[in-house]
Amino acid sequence: MSNATVIYNEHVGGPFFRMALRWKGRGFRPGQFVMVRVSGALDPLLRRPFGIYDVLGGRKGIEILYKVVGRGTGMLSELDPGDRVDVLGPLGNGFPMVRDPESLVMVAGGIGVAPFFWLAKGIAGKGRRPVLLYGARTKEEVRLVRPFRAAGVRVRVTTEDGSVGSRGLVTDLLDRELVEGRTVYACGPLGMLMAVSEAARRRGVKCLVSLERAMACGIGVCLGCAVKTRPHPQEQKHYSMVCSDGPVFASEEIDWDSF
Repeated sequence: MSNATVIYNEHVGGPFFRMALRWKGRGFRPGQFVMVRVSGALDPLLRRPFGIYDVLGGRKGIEILYKVVGRGTGMLSELDPGDRVDVLGPLGNGFPMVRDPESLVMVAGGIGVAPFFWLAKGIAGKGRRPVLLYGARTKEEVRLVRPFRAAGVRVRVTTEDGSVGSRGLVTDLLDRELVEGRTVYACGPLGMLMAVSEAARRRGVKCLVSLERAMACGIGVCLGCAVKTRPHPQEQKHYSMVCSDGPVFASEEIDWDSF
């Protein structure tokens, strides 16, 4: 737990903001997250979890991408350069790096795209392009994938209203991407993760999912983010903490029927 200084807090459209924090955290891995609270604030008391969107040059800090949905994120959106926030992290296990960028299929819905940018930026290039399948409700959310295109990622978009890309759900784009030798990384709404996991299972493709759950502590103490996972041999049932055991899990580990 330590204080971090706001470098910039940019409005990127609609309810979305990108904030850079000067912070001395160490050991970052793509897919990890931090718990953030406006420094000195007692209401709201609890920190909020945010995926690490990017790591600043020289690892002098991080960027988070967030959506204003309530009081806590509303307070974050009002911060200016030089303001301080309280940061705990980096937390969680993160995504494994892949050897062949073109073997990676990232699937994201809405703000679920946040954990993928640093990973994608690090492996794209020299003609080797991972693919991002992105599902949005409206064209406003599609702004979030512009940095991915600039970084050399192949992006395919679907919107529920058909305003950008194809009309439908992001899972509609999966079929032609699920081929032998590929790996799927997914983050987004629960229904999307369930559908992606099932599609990958049917095609025999490895799938890892980043779960989003309400968290209070971020370190596995409060047990508020428990999810039921598949029992190990000689166990009747088993629960894992999204914050400390995850947030990234192999999709077959999750007991999807328990949700």
